[in-house]
Amino acid sequence: MRRPSALALLLPFAVAATGCVEWFFSGEDYADRSRPVALVETTGGVELGATTEYGILTLGRTATTGPCRVHYRLGPTMLVDDGELHPTGGVFTRADIDLKHQAVHVFGRAPTDDDRLVAMWTPDGRAIREVAVELARDERIEGDVLAHPGEDLPPGAAICVRNKDGVQFVGLVAGAATLEGDGRRFYVYAGVDRVREMLAVPEKYPVDYEPKYRPDGISVLKPITAEPKPTASGTAPDSGDGGTPKK
Repeated sequence: MRRPSALALLLPFAVAATGCVEWFFSGEDYADRSRPVALVETTGGVELGATTEYGILTLGRTATTGPCRVHYRLGPTMLVDDGELHPTGGVFTRADIDLKHQAVHVFGRAPTDDDRLVAMWTPDGRAIREVAVELARDERIEGDVLAHPGEDLPPGAAICVRNKDGVQFVGLVAGAATLEGDGRRFYVYAGVDRVREMLAVPEKYPVDYEPKYRPDGISVLKPITAEPKPTASGTAPDSGDGGTPKK
């Protein structure tokens, strides 16, 4: 009597795991990069973002530093991992986590009318919404602007282009705008130019790594962060003015 019930419990798991096995043992780093969306819980609220080759990017509206919890998708599975927020010096904030994610490539240029654009986001950290969008067509409008698609887009929704190479990141929805005169609605997004600005900010390249042992048994390599050595008084030395020491 116990054996059939045990099999009944295992069958749903086996069915759910079938899709995982196909990509987990395929030798590929990622199952797919077709849904690069993230929901980031911060100390100030909830952010939407995208998992890109340059990290998990948000607009930093609720927090730009401190701990966070990231909901993201890896293949068919939605995962949750703790992380840390870091400002990038531009409009984006980066949420760093230990594990891999759908690190989609950034589109190499500003999109045109010939590109197939979609907006994607996860409203609850589980389901994924996707809406086709188009660039705004009006001689009075310049910059990274989308026509209203007929459905409201939340701030932080990922704008991506679909082409023969798969999905590539274009930007994050930054806010809504209304055109004076006819009342038409549009969405402004932080696009490829803002990504270039982020990459232009100098960063200290990590020179060494050390192992980090996670509570779940996974060990990863993390950059070693140098801490200032305390002085005799027990406080960190002041290096603010960089002047010569007094005699």
